[in-house]
Amino acid sequence: MNILDIHFVLGSRSEGLEELSRDNADWLVNEILEKTGVRQRHLTGEGETAFTMAKAATEALLQNVDRDTVAGLIYVTQSPDSQIPATACALQAACGIPKTALAFDLNQGCSGFVYGLSVGAALIANGAIGNCLVICAETYSKYIAPDDRACRPIFSDGASATLISCDGPGMIGPFIFSTDGNGAQNLMLAPNELVKSSAPHTHKVPPTLHMNGAKVLHFTMGQVPKFTRALLDKALITVDDVDLFIFHQASNLVLDNLTRLLELPNEKVVRHLENFGNTVSSTIPIAFELERRAGRIQPGMNILLMGFGVGYSLAGTIVKT
Repeated sequence: MNILDIHFVLGSRSEGLEELSRDNADWLVNEILEKTGVRQRHLTGEGETAFTMAKAATEALLQNVDRDTVAGLIYVTQSPDSQIPATACALQAACGIPKTALAFDLNQGCSGFVYGLSVGAALIANGAIGNCLVICAETYSKYIAPDDRACRPIFSDGASATLISCDGPGMIGPFIFSTDGNGAQNLMLAPNELVKSSAPHTHKVPPTLHMNGAKVLHFTMGQVPKFTRALLDKALITVDDVDLFIFHQASNLVLDNLTRLLELPNEKVVRHLENFGNTVSSTIPIAFELERRAGRIQPGMNILLMGFGVGYSLAGTIVKT
């Protein structure tokens, strides 16, 4: 079982440090860059949604695949265009996936890609299907206030499409998971509120993303190293056996600390934040594909994937190419 192909798209609007400084004159953008590692983010433009980006990424992947052979479609998002029906069903029709394919949505964030891999791999392993698309798409930017110093400099809009298949010599797994819903309020959408206007009626304010960066960082530093070591133990390998570590691309600060706490060689820790930002569930597949394009992923490698964040949720796996 292996990851056969990945394609991704990003929001068509680019926003960099200049825009952050223009809108928030008191922000020290050089310090923000040092902590986040993000110089440029991508935001959805007019007419773009999570669905349109997901469709574009999927269509790009299907240029190299006979779409009539696709047996499954798992759509990972926390910013769906609609809740009913499942967006996966709309993607199946829009992309001409066979009507015999299974299709469903998975509501998960920063760990969502690994969750999608785990479900797809299990379906393949038990013989239910022979291959599966794992599609991730997020438009967190539509939830972020312009003066939100915690969220605006980090989050980016994008989508990825990944094909996993029983074909090929590789392996996906084992998997490891952790959930602590006690931290859910530290990265969440604030509820809609009714606001009275001068007119004799009220209107709803769109939900706003709230992140307590310090507490999310505390969770990350406390749990990710522990579960990374547990995953290595479960896979019966050591740090030395891993060729690349692809952590969720949360921020420079997070990756620096994980590298230090796990005593990892810098060259093994993948970083693709500067011109991409944090695309939530798509950070890992985007980073994986960028490494592949650069020739740094070759057959026979062990690649550790670890997603973590909103929920609190954590999921990790080993991909043997």
